[in-house]
Amino acid sequence: MQDILSDFRYAVRRLLKSPGFAAVAVLALGLGIGANTAIFSLVDRVLIRPIPYADPDRLVTLWEDASYINFPRNSPTVANFVDWEKQNQVFTGLAASRDRAGSLTGDGPPEMVLGGAVTINLFDLLGVQPFLGRAFTEEEDRLGENVIILSYGLWQSRYAGDPGVIGRTILMNDAKTTIVGVMPAGFTLPKRKTQFLSPAQFTPQMLNNRKSHLLAVVARLKPGVTLARAQSDMSAIAGRLAQQYPDTNKQLGAVVVSLKDQIVANAGTALLVLLAAAGCVLLIACANVANLLLAKAAAREREMAIRTALGASRGRLIRQMVTESVLLALAGGALGLLLARLSMRVLIALIPTGLPGSAELVIDGRLLVFTLLVAVLTGIAFGLAPAIETTKLEVCDKLKEGGRAGVGGRNRRFRDALVIAEVALAMILLVSAGLLLQTLRNLHAIDAGFTPSNVLTMSTRLPSPKYADHLKRVAYFDAVLERVRALPGVAGAGFTSNLPFTSQGYASAFRIEGRPFPPGANPDALYREVTNDYLQTLRVRILQGRLFGVEERANSLPVVIINQTFQQQYWPNESPLGKRIQTSGENTPWQTIIGVVADVRERGLELDMKPAVYLPVVQLPFGWNNPHQLAIRTAIDPHLAARAAREAIWAVDRDQPVADVRTMDDIVDLEVANHKEQTALLGTFASLALVLASLGIYGVLSYAVTLRMREIGVRVALGASAGDVTRMVVGRGIALTAFGIAIGTGIALVVTRSMTQLLVGVKAADPAIYGAVAALLSMVALTACYLPAARAARVDPIVALREE
Repeated sequence: MQDILSDFRYAVRRLLKSPGFAAVAVLALGLGIGANTAIFSLVDRVLIRPIPYADPDRLVTLWEDASYINFPRNSPTVANFVDWEKQNQVFTGLAASRDRAGSLTGDGPPEMVLGGAVTINLFDLLGVQPFLGRAFTEEEDRLGENVIILSYGLWQSRYAGDPGVIGRTILMNDAKTTIVGVMPAGFTLPKRKTQFLSPAQFTPQMLNNRKSHLLAVVARLKPGVTLARAQSDMSAIAGRLAQQYPDTNKQLGAVVVSLKDQIVANAGTALLVLLAAAGCVLLIACANVANLLLAKAAAREREMAIRTALGASRGRLIRQMVTESVLLALAGGALGLLLARLSMRVLIALIPTGLPGSAELVIDGRLLVFTLLVAVLTGIAFGLAPAIETTKLEVCDKLKEGGRAGVGGRNRRFRDALVIAEVALAMILLVSAGLLLQTLRNLHAIDAGFTPSNVLTMSTRLPSPKYADHLKRVAYFDAVLERVRALPGVAGAGFTSNLPFTSQGYASAFRIEGRPFPPGANPDALYREVTNDYLQTLRVRILQGRLFGVEERANSLPVVIINQTFQQQYWPNESPLGKRIQTSGENTPWQTIIGVVADVRERGLELDMKPAVYLPVVQLPFGWNNPHQLAIRTAIDPHLAARAAREAIWAVDRDQPVADVRTMDDIVDLEVANHKEQTALLGTFASLALVLASLGIYGVLSYAVTLRMREIGVRVALGASAGDVTRMVVGRGIALTAFGIAIGTGIALVVTRSMTQLLVGVKAADPAIYGAVAALLSMVALTACYLPAARAARVDPIVALREE
């Protein structure tokens, strides 16, 4: 122990004598260790830590497999859920939830909250109980009582964390509702925002409904049951239901997915790619510091020879040098922790929505241990090889004057190998970043089907008891739109049930007049209820026919507008205008197609297009997807119209909550936000790798020029020109770079296959990206070669030979 402390004290003294070297090494290591610490904190939070439920590895989600209509994981119906619950042999229990929205009034400003209506066994199944109060009772579920459990966040924000809210009666959707509990901090239903919970309260009609797909189902595997066995059991149940209910279930399967996998989805691949990228940056930093240590080793050859002559063993010398490198790495680790802490606010955006638990990233004991481990291993990794090479010496030669060849000449291949490795790693990172950057460009280039600029949006979900009457809802829409259109700078406004990019579902089965579908075929289309001027407000292009107008009234001919995909699937070689379809069930009127519009990317930029129908809400007393999202096109900055738009809504109904006030550009940006974050992080790592690799090339060539000063002097004395010397130095640098590019290309062609899920519109082996990266690396390498080459070209042979 005393020897180790002595080594550390000596290491501190040596590093203090070389502050420039120490600062450069600590900075390089700090960037590498900091990147790994930051990304590991995210990987630990999302992938490693278990979900905060009891026995989370036994929790799964269940979906209907409706691949025949491009929904491989479709929301189950209530009737199918009931049959799954009765017939399965592999689960201890199944629980279900569905989206629910509420308007809170009376005890504060109007506020719209989003939550879920859940089966009462959900709490026991997840192994989570309310933080305050109690769970729901069977009587409350069966009798339809108005009770809710608040989320921890809503309890804090609206009720200031008052424990006295338990048992309090509030107004939700204009109905008296009793608060019976508060959920623990961090609780959320999987993949959805959860501000409150209420009992599911399935009606007899819902229990027999196999057409309304609205549930999210979670189940707990029995002990010893594997995912494969559960899938087999559910597939068998789906087969029996297909035979029993061919009209609705003939082509439906069932899918069992781990709850953790369902929540994490593609985020897991992205995080592992980022962690690998951070590891590459650290390896490049290690290679750079190793090269610096080798350069300094030449100046310590005589010191090592003296210590060896005085009796120090080779192992003792290696330990001393490794101690110095570990000390550098620990200092880099401390800097890395600081950099990681500063980056955590940005990394939070990469935590998948709906992941239970805290949404914060913190430096805790696990992260400190990880950073310490990485720092120590890093110090050993970049210090051990130089230490071994440095201690390979002939003592007698080093104690004589003029023994100069030593480490410098002996370790040329080792230093070259380090530079080649740096270039190869930089090639891999730059290619990966280039693929993500091209994906981002491709996403932005996709035609969304409308013009998002200068559009303000907000949500005004109407409470069902207050606006249960269809005519009252239409009167509200008309009154709000009349006031909003009269505002200064407003060019148009309209309501819709779902703005583009805000929902991947809400589809309805349909029939085509005169073209019955075969049994079991239940084609559906995205179903959007809109006010008459909504499509004009978004500037959706009309391809055939016309858009809705003043002609559409409650008692006029029922009409519908379809999208281009709908036409191409069902009327590819003829006009659909005048044809009739029926949506929302057989008891609804037939609707005449009056227009075809360009495809709007309703479900986002990455999912395939689906048929879509747009219906005028004024004609839909039977509608089920009521409009609640308002779009306002402005001739000014849309943010400037937000306050006036709110006032216009409250002038119609002072208790109407207004939420999610944002521009359409904000919604589009949110659609590609994860891609932006991933590209920015990987681009940062790739840039660091490029800089470090260029410094590595510069350092090796600069040191080579120093070692070969006499040789260069002899060459110049024998007639070599400055150009010859320059070509010699640059040629070596380009050769190292070429080897690195070749090796990096081969590795990148293999490892980028794992990124396929993250790419859109570009192949992992895109030759243009590989060529561009190779050209960039070559240009940077040429720049790094310039200063050492210029220095070598200016060597005075007389001075060089005299110094020797």
